[in-house]
Amino acid sequence: MKWFRINILITTLLYVSISCIYKPVQNANILSGNHWKDQALNEIMPYWTKNGQDIKYGAFFTNLDSLWQPFGSSDKYPSMISRHLFSYSVSYLLSGNEKDLKIAEELVKWLLNHAWDKEYGGWFDTMDKNGNPVETTKTTFVQVYAITGLTMYYFVTHDSTVLSYIEKSNSLLESKVWDPLYGGYYDVMNRDWSIKISNKSFSSQITPVSGYLIYLYCATRDAQYLDQIEKIVKITTARMVDKESGWVLESFDKNWLYLAGKPDQTEVNIGHNIEEAWMSLRTYYLTGKPQYLKSATDINAKIAEWGVLKNREVWLTNTARKTPAEHSPDTYWWVQAYGNMFNLYWYHNGGEPKYLDRFQKGATFWDNCFIDKKRGDNFFSTDTAGIVRDATKATRFKTSYHSMEHCLLNYLCLNYWVNNQPVEFHFRINSSHPNELLYPVLLEDKNIIISKVILKSKDHKTLQFEDQVIHLPELQNAELIVTLINQIAPKNK
Repeated sequence: MKWFRINILITTLLYVSISCIYKPVQNANILSGNHWKDQALNEIMPYWTKNGQDIKYGAFFTNLDSLWQPFGSSDKYPSMISRHLFSYSVSYLLSGNEKDLKIAEELVKWLLNHAWDKEYGGWFDTMDKNGNPVETTKTTFVQVYAITGLTMYYFVTHDSTVLSYIEKSNSLLESKVWDPLYGGYYDVMNRDWSIKISNKSFSSQITPVSGYLIYLYCATRDAQYLDQIEKIVKITTARMVDKESGWVLESFDKNWLYLAGKPDQTEVNIGHNIEEAWMSLRTYYLTGKPQYLKSATDINAKIAEWGVLKNREVWLTNTARKTPAEHSPDTYWWVQAYGNMFNLYWYHNGGEPKYLDRFQKGATFWDNCFIDKKRGDNFFSTDTAGIVRDATKATRFKTSYHSMEHCLLNYLCLNYWVNNQPVEFHFRINSSHPNELLYPVLLEDKNIIISKVILKSKDHKTLQFEDQVIHLPELQNAELIVTLINQIAPKNK
């Protein structure tokens, strides 16, 4: 263990020594959707495929240092494995690469064979390297992210077995984890779903929306998921936003009494404030209800003033609740990714050029300072000058997921909302019944429509479709290529 720590320190110091202070040299292609598609397929996923897979025991290594070498515990987490499933599903969606789909299929098998509790349902918290349960508790965070990868895999394949596990998992969260009296999800359950820890943290509340519910609603158009999204956003806005400061706070007891627990300087998590505002904005796009836009606008005003270095659009890790000028000296990869995507969503809201400019600055920082040009993927954290602080590739919380979602949504938002370019998706339909409906639109925009559908077969048949839905015939292991466009051209560039 000591050797592993020394190895991490040495490799991190090596990166620091060769890092340069950030210079705002903008890539001319950064506003091109294809720039982000290429980054996903060439700078991120090949390195995970080469270095991240645990060939001997299955699935992926949990802990990988800056040189892609395993270190520390060999335990595995369903939440981590499923987030890789999300990434490989996205990679196939963007490329049609059969090797990526094969890895996704193997990850599904691992999750269903090892991580699913066959007696009580739900996902075990921790597995050993062989896939045996180590911790049989059920943390809400783990449950949510186990569903996340399965949802994206279902979007790509329409696998009915996977959908059944998604539905069972979501139903357990609603029936066993949601507090029927005060609202909100509890943090930790015992194996039999009795409540172990009744506190309510941010990561247990909004994560179902950002992790899988929006994608699941887009894939199924089932109104129950939209109702669930609204229920969560309403409770987080009502209970987690500090009335005194306006910040979204982190931890509460079951009655929503705030549990401070952290020094003031790190009390406010900027990434979670972005996430709350972003999900409120996306709920507004889904429903058109102005209260969600107001919630997003209020939190956006806070983080725009105190949560980002405006000259470079570097999103900070933490700031102080009472004295927000005091902030952390660093940023994490996922916080920067969330901030970039958030700016594109705000640009779509009103077409204000400042948000596109902010995206350019933040995305430039990402490309220059977070993408590891030598060893692939991205760094864990940098300081606000762009110098690498932690070059670790993987932990139980860092996988390929955030970087791939960043690339996916940047690709979609830029093509649809900025450049008026088509998007091409690949689907592999495991099986379908006659007139089964496929909804291929992943963004919350009614103006995005299908322009072409090709069933890859001997005669490359076209299928019946209109607006945002494809009517599938009876299919088995069929590949579809779907082209999508924004029927209303963006007003501003």
